[in-house]
Amino acid sequence: MKLGILSSRDKQTLVALRPAAARLKGLAPPDDPTRHTTLRNPDEPLHFSFPDLSGQTVSDRDARFRGKVVLVNITGSWCPNCHDEAPFLEDLYRNYHAQGLEIVAVDFEPSEQLKDPYRLRAFIERYGIEYVYLIAGEPGQINEKIPQAVNLNAWPTTFFVGRDGLVREIHTGFTSRASGELDRDLKAEITNHVTRLLAENAQVSGANRGQP
Repeated sequence: MKLGILSSRDKQTLVALRPAAARLKGLAPPDDPTRHTTLRNPDEPLHFSFPDLSGQTVSDRDARFRGKVVLVNITGSWCPNCHDEAPFLEDLYRNYHAQGLEIVAVDFEPSEQLKDPYRLRAFIERYGIEYVYLIAGEPGQINEKIPQAVNLNAWPTTFFVGRDGLVREIHTGFTSRASGELDRDLKAEITNHVTRLLAENAQVSGANRGQP
């Protein structure tokens, strides 16, 4: 497979290669999506505090998240793979919310969308999103807004938080239906990971989630 992309800035042609051809050229393999992003201190809870579309601030310290499995999803309505991921996350939420699953979208949008998020509202309506949706800022502010993360530079990225309030895994990127078996495998892997976390019956105190 050969994919040529012409950059209007430098007129450079970029070529994509099949894995076998890339290995023959001695090119490094793609990053492991579960190792690309890490935390500065994995022993600390992942903190967030951002407004939703109504302007109400939602925080990881809120009672609704205590003792729950929480997927914190870095997303944006402009991101193609976020469109692939959103309906899957909504299915997860509907299937497992009653068992203790919460999903929090932490959204980064261009400045014009922050003033009038019409595209974001359409995104939420299109996929029937019922899980928590927060507005964090512009894409260039991602490291400022999520300072606990290291090498956080891709959309989407999802943090899997256990009932004890600690991040158990971070997954970068998402597949599309066009990926075929890879897409099915990733969705099954994420679903299995969520069900394993939900099965953990840890009794979480407020201190586990950094409660005062």
